[in-house]
Amino acid sequence: MKTTRTLFLLFTIIAIGFSSYAQEGKRPSLGNSYGIINIDEYVTLLPKNHNGIIKDIRLIDREHAGVRIFRLYDEVPMHYHAKSDAYLYILNGKAEFYVADKGPVVAGKGDLLFWGKGTAHGNGKILEGPLDVLVFDAIARDPSDVIWVDPSTQKKFLGN
Repeated sequence: MKTTRTLFLLFTIIAIGFSSYAQEGKRPSLGNSYGIINIDEYVTLLPKNHNGIIKDIRLIDREHAGVRIFRLYDEVPMHYHAKSDAYLYILNGKAEFYVADKGPVVAGKGDLLFWGKGTAHGNGKILEGPLDVLVFDAIARDPSDVIWVDPSTQKKFLGN
């Protein structure tokens, strides 16, 4: 099963293509429509502690798709994205997730969560940390494409 998941991720990344920019001094090996990124190297760049709820690194940012990793430090209020679908592969940790009117659903290392644009989602308690997630967005999600189900939760999420 682990091999199947690894192959799925590999083929998904190849299908999306690579057009990335370097972050934190790392540079993926890239061609015009291909590349290779060592996800584990980027996970080590995520801080163990953070004063906000999330810290993310954008790995690939193409018009039709994007790939990023993030670490969650706390609960994420319910929100949705108007323009992109999301596929979240849990690299490390375990947490409660809420999607649409379902939840909590517990997902952990090796699980893939997904939802379409316009679907409300968030996460509850982090049961095992750190919670590191590899995300495939289709289309690439603009960071401003976050619509809060309860707008008063935006301040908590941004940490200011």
